[in-house]
Amino acid sequence: MRLWPRCSAGSWDLYALPPEPERPAQPVIEAFADLLRLAGLGKASIIRVTGRAGLAALLWFCRHGYEQVGYVREGPCSSDDGDLVLAPQTCDLEALSAMLRFGPRPRVGGVLMVQTPIPADAATGGSDPARDLLMRSGYQVERCLRGHHRELHVARRRADAPHRQAA
Repeated sequence: MRLWPRCSAGSWDLYALPPEPERPAQPVIEAFADLLRLAGLGKASIIRVTGRAGLAALLWFCRHGYEQVGYVREGPCSSDDGDLVLAPQTCDLEALSAMLRFGPRPRVGGVLMVQTPIPADAATGGSDPARDLLMRSGYQVERCLRGHHRELHVARRRADAPHRQAA
């Protein structure tokens, strides 16, 4: 166990860091790589990650041999050149709407992967507001994978996508 310094009331104390998180199970890594392949993405694809969880995703792609990976900041952005834009953090509808209006987008025909909370009425077969928002914003949702508390949308940008709004 490593000990790290911590400032406490003007002096330095030592405290133990919690154990490092376990690495994701190999089947999870393989499933994500398969999901990328099913979306037509490979190691030479232009991949952009965004958001507060973007650094971890960027490192994952780099460690797994993806050649053209970069981070783009949240907010107003002119980046529309990627084959994939990945927002690895969970976005509520307001954050998703802002990202779709002002944030990075994949090229026409490119893929957006974004996580959203599972809608409250999902168990009763109600509509999915994140899916509806993606469709209205010019994306064709190809897959929606549900976990315990969130869902991952894999959406392809259509040629008839509305123009980006000015920031």
